[in-house]
Amino acid sequence: MTDEPAKPKKAPEAEPAPEAPEPAVAPGAPPAPPAAEVSELEAERKRNEELLSRVKYLQADFENYRKRVSRETEAVLKLANEALLVRLIPVLDDFDAALAHLDGEESKGVRMVCDNMLQALRAAGLEEIPAEGQKFDPYVHDCIQQLPDPDLENGLVKEVVRKGYRLQDHILRPAQVTVVNNGGETHE
Repeated sequence: MTDEPAKPKKAPEAEPAPEAPEPAVAPGAPPAPPAAEVSELEAERKRNEELLSRVKYLQADFENYRKRVSRETEAVLKLANEALLVRLIPVLDDFDAALAHLDGEESKGVRMVCDNMLQALRAAGLEEIPAEGQKFDPYVHDCIQQLPDPDLENGLVKEVVRKGYRLQDHILRPAQVTVVNNGGETHE
């Protein structure tokens, strides 16, 4: 026998067990998550979409609410102005009557006060309805008398008895007028 140390015998290598085929994944891409995680992510994505649509709906609803409140506030302010203006129209009539009876220096102070009041009322939206020389309009004029006048055309306003006023598109008081009627009759 030889003096060589005995070499250990190699055990026969066991053949590796066949591995399950790996799914085709691009090199460097992370491995696919398990099916349970995918369904959980899908549920979360769906929930997020529902929440997002709810938020959008609430945002639109709030915007509509804000616009509605703004319109209602404007309407309330308009009605408040309208009530005040309606109560001040007779004061304008009184100023007109006073100015018709005052002459010269006496009328200057009253005219200044009347002009200042008219300026403030116009700033609040009050408008005088034009009438004299205009074609009669039953929506803005109130005919209280019809008179013949050969110099004027039928249906024209000959005289304003009492001024009319409007606030924007709303008639506060129609103008009371005398209208030309050349039919030969006088109607009172």
